[in-house]
Amino acid sequence: MNKIIKKFVLLLSCVIFSLQAEDKTLYVYLDADLSNHKESSQAIQKGIEVAFSDINNEIDGYKIAFKYLDHRGNVIRSKRNYQAFLKDPNALVIYSGIHSPPLIKNRDFINENKALTLVPWAAAGFITRYPSKENWIFRLSIDDSRAGSTIIDYAMTQQQCKKPHLLLEKTPWGDANLKTMSAALKSHGIEKHGISRFSWSVKAKGAAIAIDEIVNAKSDCIVLVSNAVEGAVIVNEMLNLPNEKRLPIVSHWGVTSGNFHEIIPYERRKDLELNFIQSCFSFTNPQQSPFANAVFSQLVAHSKGKITEPADLKSAVGFIHAYDLTRLLIQAIKQTGLTGNIATDRNAIRLALENIDKPIQGLIKTYIKPFAEFNLEANKNAHEALNPDSYCMGSFGKNDEILISHE
Repeated sequence: MNKIIKKFVLLLSCVIFSLQAEDKTLYVYLDADLSNHKESSQAIQKGIEVAFSDINNEIDGYKIAFKYLDHRGNVIRSKRNYQAFLKDPNALVIYSGIHSPPLIKNRDFINENKALTLVPWAAAGFITRYPSKENWIFRLSIDDSRAGSTIIDYAMTQQQCKKPHLLLEKTPWGDANLKTMSAALKSHGIEKHGISRFSWSVKAKGAAIAIDEIVNAKSDCIVLVSNAVEGAVIVNEMLNLPNEKRLPIVSHWGVTSGNFHEIIPYERRKDLELNFIQSCFSFTNPQQSPFANAVFSQLVAHSKGKITEPADLKSAVGFIHAYDLTRLLIQAIKQTGLTGNIATDRNAIRLALENIDKPIQGLIKTYIKPFAEFNLEANKNAHEALNPDSYCMGSFGKNDEILISHE
């Protein structure tokens, strides 16, 4: 009987080993808010998937599959998602979503545990500046340490603001923008300016009080740092004022991350000046390159009828950034190859991202050496694929599409 059991155990071990040997699937994770900001998360998912579909979801003999985890904007839940990623022996890389706080709070954990992280949206400057050359977070998105001046410059020059008021969410993201925007205002000769803060899930009454205080202080424009949920509440309260009391709003791009355009439809928002920062590409641009047209055709096919024209793609910047970032990831993998040892492969890809050796065509631009070895003193922007030359301002169109201004 013991011999039979031993033979069975040996046979079972062989079967398990054979299945493991044949399991050549690697997983790309996304840790994002799939509940409250699902539009932006879904846009990021589409960007990743369409880019991998370019290579038939296979690379270096491995199939690529996807796992999407919901942190609901909670930093503790985000850490748990990262722990699940780190326990998965086939998890290659993890993308983040729109929220900066989970990445800010967990930055040390991410780097100490060598969790290769790609950021296609979250903007807080702190995220990519871990003080070590072994930095595991790479971003292709707007960087708040440099975006604040773009937003303020637009408010001061295009909107002709004389007395701007900063209305910022009460988070580390808002804290970072307070610092950079105040410095930008100072460069325009404004030493003192109004500042108001609000919490996540601000309600109509709180937003109305803040708006009334800003209007009564004789401010002539609002600079807003908010995500879509809170932004819709704030803008709705502004629209409840008579036309003559409404102030122009120059916003960070968080308002494009969810269903803001549905809560504040065109017929309601058309009488309000609302502009927000974006990167300088959109499928709604009047001139599209053959490359962009081909990518959009892929997106249409991938969506199986849900997207047929540019206005159908909500939170489009999530798709655009994730698509470009995934093309850089694919090039890094091609340069280094895959061994099947996940720790070895993650580190090799990290190093390859810092040494991409050929120009890579993207939607926003052609990327030439987009990343480099991080050095806080000598090259603090080493893990930023975009710079302010790729920052523009945008607005919502009649069909809820995002229109980019190149002024």
